Amino acid sequence: MSKVGKLEIILNERAGNGQSMQAWKKVQHYLDNINLNYQVHTTRSNGDGVRIAKYLANNLEPYSRIIVLGGDGTLNQSLNGVKQSNNPDTPLGYIPGGSGNDFSRGIKIRKQNPTVLIQKILAMNEPSIIDVGKAQSQDNTKYFVNNIGIGLDAFTVYETNHSKRKDLLNKMKLGTLAYVSSLVTVIKNQNSFPLDVTLNGETKHFDDAYIVSATNHPYFGGGVAIDPLATPFDQKLDLVIVHKISGLTFIKLFTELFTNGSHLKDKNVWHTQAATYHLTSYAPEHGQMDGEELGQHNFDIDFTVAQHKFWIPLH
Repeated sequence: MSKVGKLEIILNERAGNGQSMQAWKKVQHYLDNINLNYQVHTTRSNGDGVRIAKYLANNLEPYSRIIVLGGDGTLNQSLNGVKQSNNPDTPLGYIPGGSGNDFSRGIKIRKQNPTVLIQKILAMNEPSIIDVGKAQSQDNTKYFVNNIGIGLDAFTVYETNHSKRKDLLNKMKLGTLAYVSSLVTVIKNQNSFPLDVTLNGETKHFDDAYIVSATNHPYFGGGVAIDPLATPFDQKLDLVIVHKISGLTFIKLFTELFTNGSHLKDKNVWHTQAATYHLTSYAPEHGQMDGEELGQHNFDIDFTVAQHKFWIPLH
């Protein structure tokens, strides 16, 4: 085991409708058994993860590590909190405990036992370097681990977060089904919208964008592979845009999306991989970042791939 003096735990007790607490109990039992010093910092309301992570990064003692235990939203807030601190490169550990867990799925640690995962984290001498997305709009800069979506998937996130079905399906460990269930409702209500993408100095216009996803790895919505080619280890940020479609074409495309990922080859799907691009939408649409709502408005964003250090074992 590497030299670790103390763990600062950022814990979202509500994540995954109890899944985070199940994971924490296992981790806590192990830490108590090895008599390792730790302090728990519980998130109580939206934005607490940012505040707590920023404070911890500014005041982290030598040989201490920050470990996030919650869902993708908790990790997103913690990452942004660290980036706002005086020590923006402070590594973050992560133990998944949410309902979607797309980030852990994207880096292939989702199914690891929390006890085994904390053992591997403590054994690490150096943190892993993983791509993250950086989104700048006006004076606002945000970092994300999964994706930023505009249109259908963001509208679906909104419906899922405000649905009574979500808690029930999370209890049954069917978080992805909550997303799919909301998707069925949203499909008939989501309109197409105009969008510009500027890449390598050239602007491409879309009259009928329907799904827009700037993504760091394949997954959104708790395991839906919007971009099977994306990886958080290539210093690129993928962009998938789906045109508005209907009827049998729609059924065919979504069958490909939910089965073999061949939708990227469809003529109604535009896909690119780049280190940077600019995106401008011209109609009020729902937006989401790592499953967190961004509101409903026009978007004007510079996207860049960045990197961050994580206490996450990749092998």
